[in-house]
Amino acid sequence: MTTPSTHAGTPALANLDSLYSQIAAPLPPVQFTGATGARYNMGAGQPDPASLPKMELIETLEGIFSGPEGDLALMYGDAAGFIGLREVLAAKLKRWEGIETNPKELLIVNGSNHGLATVAQAFLNVGDTAICEAPTFMGGLRPLRQLQAKVHGIPLDDDGMRIDLLEAKLKELVDAGTPAKLVYTIPNFHNPAGVNLSLSRRHRLAELADLFNFVILEDDAYGELRFSGEHIAAIYTMATPGRVVRSATLSKILSAGMRVGYLLAPEPVIARLNAMKLDGGASPFTNRLAAGYYSQHGDAHIHQLIGIYRHKRDALVRGLEEGFADAPALKPVWRIPNGGFFLWMRLPDGVDPVKVAKEAGDRGVAYVGGPAFFADGSGREYIRLAWSMLSEPDLVTAGHLVAESIKVAAHS
Repeated sequence: MTTPSTHAGTPALANLDSLYSQIAAPLPPVQFTGATGARYNMGAGQPDPASLPKMELIETLEGIFSGPEGDLALMYGDAAGFIGLREVLAAKLKRWEGIETNPKELLIVNGSNHGLATVAQAFLNVGDTAICEAPTFMGGLRPLRQLQAKVHGIPLDDDGMRIDLLEAKLKELVDAGTPAKLVYTIPNFHNPAGVNLSLSRRHRLAELADLFNFVILEDDAYGELRFSGEHIAAIYTMATPGRVVRSATLSKILSAGMRVGYLLAPEPVIARLNAMKLDGGASPFTNRLAAGYYSQHGDAHIHQLIGIYRHKRDALVRGLEEGFADAPALKPVWRIPNGGFFLWMRLPDGVDPVKVAKEAGDRGVAYVGGPAFFADGSGREYIRLAWSMLSEPDLVTAGHLVAESIKVAAHS
C-alpha cells in the first residue's frame, strides 16, 4: 500500500486545489506605496501610539484579576460577548447617539472587519447583488468579493453617497431581475473620502430600504471623532426596525490590538448574526478589559482623542499646503474632513500615479492608492493619507514629501 506524497509538486498536493471552494480563493493584498515599515507610514488607520492608555489598562487589568470574577476572564464566555461590555456599550450609545437599546441588541465581534463579514454572510448568498459607495472601505469590500457578490458602486459628493443615483440603480437592478439585498454605507467621516452623509439623504436611504426591500449595513468606526460640526443622527434611528445593522468598533478609541467591535440590531437579527459566528464567542478577557476601562475613562478619553486627531489633521494639511506653495497648479484636490483619520486626494490631471508612488516610496512615505477603495478597481488618480499614527512634526514633513513626490513625478 502506498501513501500519498506530501512533497510540493506531487499529485497529492496538486489535487488539493480541487477541494477548495470558490470563495476560498486568495484575495490580492492591499498595495501600500512604499514598505509598511516606511518612516512616514500613512497607509493604515492605526490609532495614535502615544494616546494608547497603557497605564489605565494595567490598573483595570489588576482590578479584574483581584476581583471575584478574575477567573472568568480566562474562561470561555457568552457567545454574544461579555454582558458587562454590552451594558457599557448600550449606555454609551444612548449618551453619544441618542440610541435607546439594550444588551440583547448588541453582539460583540472580533473587530469591525469581523462584524462586516458576519453581516455580509448573513444577508448575501454567493452571487447576490450588493451596493456600496465608490470609493469605500477596502475591509468592507473584502467580504462582498469573497461571497462573489455583484457589487455596484455609487459615487460620492460633499454630502456623501448620491442617493438620487442610488435610487436609479435600485430601479435598474429590479428591472433586470437582480435586486440589491444589501447597501453598505459609511455615513460619518467616510473612509476614505472623509465626507458625511447628510441628514436628508439618511432619511431617504431609510425609505428606500423599505421600498426596495434591502438591508443597510451602517459602518460607523469614526463617528465619535468629530472635530467640528453638528452631530447627525444615525440611520439606525430613522429606519424601520430590522432594516439597519449598525457596525462600530473600539479599535480607534481604545486599542486596535484588543480587537473589540460590535453590531447593533433588533434581537431577532442579532440572534441570526450570532449564529453566523464560528469563533467560539468573543474574548471574555478583552471584553472585560474594555468594559472596565470604558466605564471609568471612556468619554474623557474620546474628548482627548478629538483634540489629538484634529491637530494631526491640521499638521498634515499644513505640510501639504507648504509643499505646494511654489507649485499651486500641481496641488491635488482634497476636502478637509471634520473628523476621522483620513485625507482623500485626487492627483492633478496628467500626473502619473505610478510615478508618484515610486517617488513617495523612495522618500520613505507609505499610503494606499485609490484602486483599493473601488469595487471595479478604478480610482488610479486618488490616494489616501492617514494622519492618525504619525506625530505632528512627522506629518508636516510627510506632507512636504508627498508634495515633492507629486512635483517630481509631474516633471519626469
